Amino acid sequence: MASIFITGGAGFIGYHLQKHLEKKHQITAIDLLDKNNYAATIRSSKLINIEQGDIKNSFLKKLKIKPEVVIHLAAETGISGSLNNPKKYIDTNINGTFNVLEQCKKNGVKYLIYASSSSVYNPNQAEMDEESATKNQLSFYGTTKKMGEIMIENYCKQFGITAIGLRFFTVYGSWTRPDMAAYKFMKTIQSEKSITLYNEGNIFRDFTHVSDIVKSIELLIEKIQEEKTGTHQIFNIGYGSPISVKKYADLIAKALDKELFYKSAPLPKNELEFTHSNTLKLENYINFKPQCAIEEGVKEMTDWFKKEQYEQ
Repeated sequence: MASIFITGGAGFIGYHLQKHLEKKHQITAIDLLDKNNYAATIRSSKLINIEQGDIKNSFLKKLKIKPEVVIHLAAETGISGSLNNPKKYIDTNINGTFNVLEQCKKNGVKYLIYASSSSVYNPNQAEMDEESATKNQLSFYGTTKKMGEIMIENYCKQFGITAIGLRFFTVYGSWTRPDMAAYKFMKTIQSEKSITLYNEGNIFRDFTHVSDIVKSIELLIEKIQEEKTGTHQIFNIGYGSPISVKKYADLIAKALDKELFYKSAPLPKNELEFTHSNTLKLENYINFKPQCAIEEGVKEMTDWFKKEQYEQ
């Protein structure tokens, strides 16, 4: 059993992670819990134990038990939001991550696992492994995540923190946030209205179910404590088999027993046309490969959505 501290604990991934890890570990989690944020709904439902806290503040000082591992998931996410309000992304993804590092350093936390993103990769790469180019992000969001990686690399070298960064590929599943494409698709399709698909839906994403993210992190918690002090590793976490967004929408419509109506729009210049994760490094490290097939994952997500809509 390890003492684990999670930032963004009431977020989409954070919620699933806490529910899974609390069976074996001692978990403390914070989230901003803004009343306009979906995280507040999760907190008020009492599904998990969560405290209100901001990564831009000195959150670790208040803890009675110092964590062995910090899992840093709190972030401003989304491509379009970073274009509309870049300062918010700087405040959270860069300054907030800096504060997490400072808190780890000052409180003697040895191990840090943190969320990065496939958005750090350059466009037009057929398959992305951890050595693929990351010098030309299309989105400001991707740039903030890459800057987080660079800061963490430096803190590992300078202050002996041992860290693992996780480049997530298009995560979906139950409790997906209302601002995410999956939720918007489900709600619009359920209402028998038209969704918007870029390039007729002919863009490809490596959709990864949240259960595979959670299982990977669980195994990485064990592995990171075996690493030498000051090491920093980065891993892709993706299913490894991209499909078109049109097919993804078709699967959602089928699971909801609805017809798919859509209109096409040009692909924004800050969106990647194609993502495909190479996860061989992760598989060799933790002896696990993401395994939830898209059909199974969409069913889990839409079953939750139908139940949530019924209970509202």
